[in-house]
Amino acid sequence: MNKRTVHDKKMWVYMLSGVLAISAAGCGSMNDSQEKQSVSVTEDELSADIDEEMSDKADTADNTEEMGILSKEEVARLQETQIRHYYSGILSQIIGTWQLPDGELDTSALEGGFGKMSDNHFVVTDIDGDGREELIVSYSNASMAGMFERIYDYDPASGELKVEFSQYPALTYYDNGIIKANWSHGQSYGEFWPFTLYQYEPESDSYVDIGTVDTWDKNYREEWDEGHPFPDELDIDGDGILYLICKEGEAFSYQYEDFKYNQEDFNEWFSGLTEGAKEISIDYKPLEYKSFADYTPDYLRLIAEQAGSERTDIASDLGLLILKDDDKHFLDASKELLTEQYGMQIEQPEPDYEEYTVALADGKERFSFTALDSGDLSYMEEKVGDVTIFGIYPGISVDSAWEKLSAYGFYASPYGEVENCLITGEGFGNVSIWFDAEDGKVTTITVSPFCAFAG
Repeated sequence: MNKRTVHDKKMWVYMLSGVLAISAAGCGSMNDSQEKQSVSVTEDELSADIDEEMSDKADTADNTEEMGILSKEEVARLQETQIRHYYSGILSQIIGTWQLPDGELDTSALEGGFGKMSDNHFVVTDIDGDGREELIVSYSNASMAGMFERIYDYDPASGELKVEFSQYPALTYYDNGIIKANWSHGQSYGEFWPFTLYQYEPESDSYVDIGTVDTWDKNYREEWDEGHPFPDELDIDGDGILYLICKEGEAFSYQYEDFKYNQEDFNEWFSGLTEGAKEISIDYKPLEYKSFADYTPDYLRLIAEQAGSERTDIASDLGLLILKDDDKHFLDASKELLTEQYGMQIEQPEPDYEEYTVALADGKERFSFTALDSGDLSYMEEKVGDVTIFGIYPGISVDSAWEKLSAYGFYASPYGEVENCLITGEGFGNVSIWFDAEDGKVTTITVSPFCAFAG
């Protein structure tokens, strides 16, 4: 089990419990004491912990207000934002690196200058009706063989991502869990376009094949092959068309003798599966950042609200300025707060490096600001007033720093080049924080917007 999976499992358990202060071991072992804690937690033990937490929640679901536990509505909102945050990482990876989380993309059209990534589409919706949103990626700007429409499902309780369904992107969704998937090529002996039906199966959380249809039109081709003319004796309705219907549980065959059904047989079979079902209208969005730009900020702001519910110093938290939904850059907002509320002076120590400035307190540099890329802010040596960055400050213990950062959704970064490096996610709109430590105490903290897939 990787660090991200451990984090996601424990994050979901604590969300259900209304507690967002996750232990440092849940984020990954980044120092000696945390290493000892994380080694002692096996995957089976963690799963057992989750099952116990879930069971406890079920037992106390009617007493949420008395116990201060999240309401059903709050839990649903947390689940929705966490799932969309995860899907934002997948979408960021696709548009940032032209890669899927589970395989390669056909990028021949993009590399050849034929269209752009936003010609493809996606949607986040509960397409299978299980109460949890799925991510549908419809990728059509590619060669015929490289086109697909894929349904991803992320389970925050297990931290697992799975592919529920993947076929050529010519699909019709029904509200009874059926998908009608047209074949990529209409190679039948007639104008009818062959298709396969799939049914959602809750037990496996996936779609299973429940039937395939094709036709043979006598007016299109009178013989199947030499010695096998169109069987007029089977064409009871006399329309010159016979159907191949491979029903659920039957082995698929595409031979002369398989074309034996008439229009009435097809209507009865198809209506028996889809009667009363309505087609689902899918509101696809272009596969570009602005289509999902709010997913990660919504998630980070929501858990920040939960994490800060008992804090009295959030007005002086520079980290939270990264999450603010306004036009002011967090570096400018930080400088404004430090100068107006703490009387600090902003200087440019290097005349030829205007992107780098510092904030002085009593003539000592306590903050630095680098306005390159997305920008970063550093907090150095000692605490200034009640100023924090996501609840931490120079002088706080390393263990406490990990605990407080975990409450804001941070976990151990697999990309970190320093020991104590954490991120809130991999996609666009996330945050990275890293810090130095001496004798178990934090000395310098640096925070910056983050995306693992940005060039």
